[in-house]
Amino acid sequence: MDLFIHILEQTLYFYNEIAIYLVLGFVIAALLHILFPESLVRKHLGHNSFLSVLKSTAFGIPLPICSCGVVPVAASLKKSGASNGATVSFLISTPQIGADSYLITYSLLGWIFGVFRIMAALITALAAGLFVNLFQRKPTGIDKQEATSSGTQETAKDRLSHIGRYIEYELLGPIANALLIGIVIAGFISALVPENFFEAWMGGTWTSMLVMLVVGIPLYICASASTPIAASLILKGMSPGAALVFLLVGPATNAMSIATVLKIVGKRATAIYLLTIAVVSLLLGGLLNLMVAHYGMGQIIFTHQHELLPAWLKLIGSGLLLLMLAGYYMRRFFSQKTQEMLDMSNRITLTVDGMTCMHCAANVKRAVEGIEGAADAQINLENKSVSFELDDSSKTEQIKLEIRAAGYETS
Repeated sequence: MDLFIHILEQTLYFYNEIAIYLVLGFVIAALLHILFPESLVRKHLGHNSFLSVLKSTAFGIPLPICSCGVVPVAASLKKSGASNGATVSFLISTPQIGADSYLITYSLLGWIFGVFRIMAALITALAAGLFVNLFQRKPTGIDKQEATSSGTQETAKDRLSHIGRYIEYELLGPIANALLIGIVIAGFISALVPENFFEAWMGGTWTSMLVMLVVGIPLYICASASTPIAASLILKGMSPGAALVFLLVGPATNAMSIATVLKIVGKRATAIYLLTIAVVSLLLGGLLNLMVAHYGMGQIIFTHQHELLPAWLKLIGSGLLLLMLAGYYMRRFFSQKTQEMLDMSNRITLTVDGMTCMHCAANVKRAVEGIEGAADAQINLENKSVSFELDDSSKTEQIKLEIRAAGYETS
């Protein structure tokens, strides 16, 4: 019983530390969504040049999209004419860090580690994109395919009116499960793993970085969920560089996304994408360890930022995040029940391949309802399908084109 209480205390500690920063991150990400629509991103990524790679990296870093949700967005960019290099840099920078994960990093590991994480994501994405453009100039994979643009373009006012749904389904929804699991894992590590365990059993810092590289490449974990795990590993003796490798590789790659990236940009670009992430993350992890050892920044990195915020504000953040999570899971439960009760006889149902998370579901729903005459789009992630009402069945092909333009396959 004492062990269970200790694990619970550590889990609640991590939750309370990151909650207010995560809520603040959602607010910042929502503001970015209002100011910078996806159409603006597509507009600037169509050239096979350094500038397109730089733009895709800059656009990708603040966007809070997980490693599975970024794949269809990248596919859509590729269809709209983005170069392989720009597509790859977007695939790397976007899931590695966003406004929410930076603030969690700041809360648990300090501002130096947080800034270094941003710079590492920038360097990794730029290097991969430039190498892809350098070694592969012939277009591969998906040809340029413009969206049908039959739906009405959302204005900033439209995006503002839907901001609550955006935060719930495109920011919180895709990371909710992984975030909770990550917090629990961090609590278990903090409670059960002995002090200096990793330092004693993994030997040198390069060994620990290689282990994190091997673990991180196939593993699916979002940037926000990986941060409390990395913090708990550092507290148990893992080097900051090894933790950085985990934070760079884990969110940017997983077995499912690698298979999809292979289809989007081809074999050579995918190989460059993986090799660049591996090599650059190891080099940057080694550089971080050298900086910590030489400049004595260990105390800064390992010091949590809890003293900067009053306890009452952190409690408010924990309460707000709890309400958001409870509301999300309750609405998701009742939405599934409602869908099961719908009479499908007067509805059209399409299978949508590549739809894996709530961000994907929101993209497909927006694509369907953007067609005039289509309404009440209901997404079933388990069956990978969308059903909707349509006033004219001849518009079905038009809807399929919009779904494909959003980065998914449908039949």
